[in-house]
This record gives sequence, structure tokens and C-alpha cells, in this order.
Amino acid sequence: MTVSRGVASILLSVLGVAILLGVIFLVASLLGSNAPVKPIIIDSIELRKAQDPVQKARLISELDDLITQSKNNDLKEQWDRMTQCLGTSCPDEAYLDLVLVTVSVYEKELPESPLLINIIAVAKYWGDQDHLLDFSKALAAASDQIDLLKNKNVRKTWEQVVSCNNTCPEKNDLFFELILAIVQ
Repeated sequence: MTVSRGVASILLSVLGVAILLGVIFLVASLLGSNAPVKPIIIDSIELRKAQDPVQKARLISELDDLITQSKNNDLKEQWDRMTQCLGTSCPDEAYLDLVLVTVSVYEKELPESPLLINIIAVAKYWGDQDHLLDFSKALAAASDQIDLLKNKNVRKTWEQVVSCNNTCPEKNDLFFELILAIVQ
């Protein structure tokens, strides 16, 4: 009898610890980041392409809400810088910077963050002799990371980026298309 009570006591203790760990995991996942990383990136790219003033206004409002919801000062500062040019026309670099800050700040929430950071570095440094080493490392790393993804759409778009060699008129469109394909 004493042995069976000892085993039962141990089993109840183990069960109690397992339940406690489960509760801790559940609470941690519920209290995790409240940043809607993918919607911020997707809306940023959609805003870049938006031509209709109503669609632009909706995307700007949505982005503002999402960035406010993120409660991150770095992201908020980048958004504030970008809102200064939204009334006219922001350069593609502003959109890349918003995506870069979003990905950098929430790197843990987005498994593709290292790839996206490398792609943005490639986009920013292609043809810039002052950043040749950074560009080369980012290009090689991005190519390897894309091979590991085994996503035909991403690979096809990446091949178009590389074939363009930063000289075709649609080079920026290709980078944003690639980022969108990775995030979705």
C-alpha cells in the first residue's frame, strides 16, 4: 500500500507541474507581442502601390492604428518620418525603411526576418561602392536563405531581381513583390 501511495503522490506531483507549465505557456503566449508585424508590412507595400486617394487614406489610417497598437517607439518614429512625405509621394527607400524597422524590431515574431533584412540590404546597397562588402554578404546570404525556403514564387521573383542586376526599370517593384511573397 505504501508503495502505491508513493507512486500516486509522485504522479500527482508530476501532473501538477505539467499543468503549471501549461498554464505558464498559455499566459506567455497570450501576453506575447501585440505587434501585427505581417499586416504592417503588407499594408506598407499596398500603400506604396495605392493610386486611389480613398484607398491611400484607408491604408494610412490602418497603418497608423497598427503602429499605435504595436506600442514601439522605434516603429512610431519611423512612421512619423514617413508621414511627412505621404501627402505628396514617398521615395521607395521610405517604404523599405518602414519594413526594415518593423522586421528588426519584431525579429522574433517573424521567422523570415533574417532573409527580409538581407533582401532590404541588397535593395539599399546594390550599386553602392561604399557598401560593397555589406551588399555582397547580404546578396549571398539571401540567395542561400531563399534556396532553403523551397518556395517557387519567392525563388522566381528572386531570380528576376538577380537577372535585373539593378538596371531594369521595375527593380524596386521586384524587391517589394519579393518581400510580399515572403511575408504572405
